Amino acid sequence: MLKTISRGGMGLAAIICAAHAAAQTPIPPSPNDFVVAACQSDQYEIEAGKDAEVQSNDMRVRTFAQQMIQDHTRTIEILRQAAMSSGLPVPEPSVSSDQARLLSSLQSLRGAEFDRTYARQQVLAHEQAVTVADSFAAAGSDANLRNAAASALPIIQEHLKMAQQLRTDVGG
Repeated sequence: MLKTISRGGMGLAAIICAAHAAAQTPIPPSPNDFVVAACQSDQYEIEAGKDAEVQSNDMRVRTFAQQMIQDHTRTIEILRQAAMSSGLPVPEPSVSSDQARLLSSLQSLRGAEFDRTYARQQVLAHEQAVTVADSFAAAGSDANLRNAAASALPIIQEHLKMAQQLRTDVGG
């Protein structure tokens, strides 16, 4: 069962962005907060991708969604293994309250309107995921999680580029 919790996720990225803007040096979250935020981000991508597979008629959107499901299923498993290696609790599959609202708004849409909204959300989600992963990979306090963040970062950065192109392609 998918749970929604308000801690972590998009809110954590906003805090990191604000800290970065103020100090020009992002402050990484605690290891536990990083695990929660990153797992929520991956779970959001998986859930949004499943919605896109069903609700989009655009092959570009469906192909992108399938890639998100595949890649984020892999990165969430890497993150869970790193958390276990560090003795941290592995969160149940969940999304933040912000992510739940994004998913809810997607579920009521179909066709081109779905595609535009999905593409915009994907850009936003991947921008925030890059911020969180980058800050932890650079200065996180747990080596296992730092390595997991560093290995996920190029994937998330590529997803951001893909999402930006998708947004251009579907007029989002």
